[in-house]
Amino acid sequence: MCQNIVGSKDYVKRIKLMNAVRDNLLSDNREAVITSGSFGEGLDMKGSDLDVIYVSKKDEVYEDVKPRLNASKTYYSMKTDDVKPGCTQLLLKYTCCQSVFYFCEEINGEHYCSSALFKEMFLCGFLEKTHGPCLADNYGMVDYANCFHCKSWISTAKQWVTRSSNAWPSYDVKQ
Repeated sequence: MCQNIVGSKDYVKRIKLMNAVRDNLLSDNREAVITSGSFGEGLDMKGSDLDVIYVSKKDEVYEDVKPRLNASKTYYSMKTDDVKPGCTQLLLKYTCCQSVFYFCEEINGEHYCSSALFKEMFLCGFLEKTHGPCLADNYGMVDYANCFHCKSWISTAKQWVTRSSNAWPSYDVKQ
């Protein structure tokens, strides 16, 4: 795989810096833009697509610590009972925006965000395919992931936050 990488160490740094600048210029009060994947890390790999994450600043997700209410935001609570490991259901707790209900499904009188309906809302002329959690262009060049923000680490990820960076992967894998 390493033989497919194009560019020197300085080139990689330059690409990362250009991505950060572009991300900052594209971000606004509604969303943050993050270039991710190999290109986001500054690696120009032949055959690799561009991965872009759009994080909504109007929506917040929380697991157990209820945030202070901002009336202009939409809030979802994480429900992890009866779901696959690493997955969650997002229960709508508060919104002032009626359009949020277009991508929610009602279950037992409560509204849950539907990832399928949420993605469908962003389908447009050049983004016509779904690719896992992302929307993709017809040429396989770009993947877009529209996301919500959670201000704290979820309980299942806390072990990864505090782990030693030398524990995994092994030294041999890092080389």
